[in-house]
Amino acid sequence: YIGSLAIPSVEALAVDGDDLLVGGYFTRAGLVPANHIARWNGSEWFALGVGVDRGVAAIQPSGDQLYVGGLFDLAGGEVANGVARWDGERWESLGSGRGNDLDGEVRALALSGAGLFAGGNFRTAGDQPSNFVARWNGSRWNALGAGPDNGLNGPANALAASGSDLYVGGVFNQAGGQRAKAVARWDGSLWHPLGSGSNGVGLPS
Repeated sequence: YIGSLAIPSVEALAVDGDDLLVGGYFTRAGLVPANHIARWNGSEWFALGVGVDRGVAAIQPSGDQLYVGGLFDLAGGEVANGVARWDGERWESLGSGRGNDLDGEVRALALSGAGLFAGGNFRTAGDQPSNFVARWNGSRWNALGAGPDNGLNGPANALAASGSDLYVGGVFNQAGGQRAKAVARWDGSLWHPLGSGSNGVGLPS
């Protein structure tokens, strides 16, 4: 991501009711101090508390709450490595202690009945290996798959949930140990490539 405080950038947008949520690398929205995330109600900018200490790359509204992901260590002054929740008044980490640790950048979020999914450039979530994608079930992080081939073999940049399925796109050629070029589907228990032959997108092979 090219955003910096010297050159402000917007990396994520989401609609929440009648409002627009904006995340990225900036410290002001209009004339309002707003650290990396802000809300636009159609006529005015509002900060979300004191925001987060570094850039926001993903935003996922959920009822009266909001999840954000990015490359930050603190949210509202509290430790929240890479992902945090805004309850409308204050920021909260997911989990406690090392339970909220993602050891890298969160680039995408998606919500389904199975929980909150996070994808990005990280190798652990909470206290377990979770290769580039993980699920928060409300109390702890879980890997998508078991063993050393859980998750992906490269960063996840995009997530989309549909029913019980999660679609993941990114910079990888394996999902759950199977060939899957840049896009794959998680059905809740197993990974699947999309189609046969090239098994994804990219140059012919």
